Amino acid sequence: MDAFDTDVLVVGAGPTGLTLACELRRRGVDCRVVERATGFHHRSRGKGLQPRSLEVLDDLGVAEAVLARGRRGSHLRLYVGGRLTAEVRVPARPPAPGVPYPDLLIVPQWATEEVLRERLRSLGGGVELGRELSTLEQDDDGGTATVTASDGAGPTERVRARFVVACDGGHSAVRDLVGLRMAGTGKPQHFVLGDVRIDGLEPGVSHAWFDGTDHLAADPLSGEGVWQVQASVRPAADGTVEPASLELFQRLFDERGLPGVRLHDATWLSDYAPRVALVERYRVGRVLLAGDAAHVHSPAGGQGMNTGIQDAYNLGWKLALVLAGRAGDRLLDTYEEERLPVARSVLRGSDVGHSAVFSPSPVARVLRERVLAPLLQVGAVQRAVLDRAAELGVGYRTSSLAREDRAPLHRSRDVGLPGWLRFRRGPHAGDRAPDARGRRADGLPLRLFDTFRGPHWSLLLFPGTPADPAECTRLAGTARQAGAAVDGEVRPCLVLPPGAPAADPEDVPAFHDVDGEAHRLYGAQAGALVLVRPDGYVGHRAQPAAERGLLEYLAAVYDGAAVRVPAPR
Repeated sequence: MDAFDTDVLVVGAGPTGLTLACELRRRGVDCRVVERATGFHHRSRGKGLQPRSLEVLDDLGVAEAVLARGRRGSHLRLYVGGRLTAEVRVPARPPAPGVPYPDLLIVPQWATEEVLRERLRSLGGGVELGRELSTLEQDDDGGTATVTASDGAGPTERVRARFVVACDGGHSAVRDLVGLRMAGTGKPQHFVLGDVRIDGLEPGVSHAWFDGTDHLAADPLSGEGVWQVQASVRPAADGTVEPASLELFQRLFDERGLPGVRLHDATWLSDYAPRVALVERYRVGRVLLAGDAAHVHSPAGGQGMNTGIQDAYNLGWKLALVLAGRAGDRLLDTYEEERLPVARSVLRGSDVGHSAVFSPSPVARVLRERVLAPLLQVGAVQRAVLDRAAELGVGYRTSSLAREDRAPLHRSRDVGLPGWLRFRRGPHAGDRAPDARGRRADGLPLRLFDTFRGPHWSLLLFPGTPADPAECTRLAGTARQAGAAVDGEVRPCLVLPPGAPAADPEDVPAFHDVDGEAHRLYGAQAGALVLVRPDGYVGHRAQPAAERGLLEYLAAVYDGAAVRVPAPR
């Protein structure tokens, strides 16, 4: 038997690598995280967590810690040609039906990483700083990497792992070592970026100035009175570009006619030229790619870091099942099947967003100044823009892991036309499973996300409205069959309609849907079952709630021999 030093070698300790490591460790998977940097950074970088990423962090148990470090809601002043053109106020929203985190959270990337590192430590893991890969070989059973000290002064070791996951960013060494290349295009603009302290700007208000093809923005960060500043820089006559510096930023503010504004104490300065690029494959044998190692984006829309976090969330549970011998290797192929189309879509969207905000073309300038700026003052437009970026609509309906069992209308006499239509409009297999608010049998508040949280599948069983005791008994039997089929990795929940008895029937935990929210969101007034994957997406749903289709689905995901599917009656 081959000797392994670890199950998974995670290369890179940014948000993607840390999310993956937390997801693996909480499932009992041994993993090592190596990071080229010799210390943890204090840079804002990707500073926006979208609602879907907050749901991922909720499942990992750290959403509250991240929320405490950031701010929700925004106040933006937009200037064109030195004139205040738009003032946009987007207040923070309370949780909505199905959506516990409706707002973008502004939080420095270093703070997000700090929270994830603390969670990783609580799970018995950690980050090995100053370590990078210099060689990587693989065979049918695993990969062997040479890990060296990034400063050249430390020890060199050979690490044998069953899988290697590249989370090492846009300049990924792992991607190069396996011979993958990114295809894409660069943008003509050059930008400088930094974290600085600013005197003379109203605290808590973001500012953006557009003057022809020139752009300058200042966005307040939470916690320490630091602002992230971004500006476009024109090349000199000889083609050189002035690098980021405190002096450069001060001069740009002065040129905007803001003499009272003073910048000082820069903690981070950087230069970048936006690029939109994507690998053609997410997997080469025992090596998988996630985050910026697989796709790089324009920062417009705040999608890059969030897409990486969700790459890791999609991959983690699949790796764990394969490593445990519970699922075949083909389950890992669904990672690329599901996430590569998402990356393509995100790249297209960020490309369009970049052009709308930064393109120097005369047409784009007119649209930006005469159309976009006024529209951004309309509340419905603001929400549409933010909701589109929230990534709550990302799904996998065409995935091989999505199965719909909906009886045709002519065979749905027990369901009825209204129930059939409601279920048809509910979240399909492959869609994000929405949250809902209800109560436990003892009357305490309970969210569906509370039942989802953890490394398991969730089986929602709807007996219909009103709840028939005989149907509840039948569904309890279905729950026991599903749990026994996969050694308890399916956690059942009987979703009882308003007016149902308070006790949990048949020893199956119940979610008392006292306001009918779950039934409305899932379109299940006529009864159904919904199997939610460990990453919070609907894997299988059925109306009526048929046991056989559920077991067939589990047999397809797990090693088929481990799941007994009864013969048709």
